[in-house]
Order: sequence, then structure tokens, then C-alpha cells
Amino acid sequence: MITYSGVVSVVAIALAAVTVVYLLIALLDPERF
Repeated sequence: MITYSGVVSVVAIALAAVTVVYLLIALLDPERF
């Protein structure tokens, strides 16, 4: 059974991971942005 807090934490972790990957790509390949 999935609880509300579990869903919120998974979404927060996913958003943090996407942000980190985006920042890494921007650092490594600044010409794209």
C-alpha cells in the first residue's frame, strides 16, 4: 500500500535527481544552453 508521504518523498527524490543531472549536463556542455 502506497502512502501519501511515500509518494511525496519519491517525487521529491526524482525532482532532485533530475535537477542534479540537468546541472551536470549544463556544466559539462555549456554550448547547449
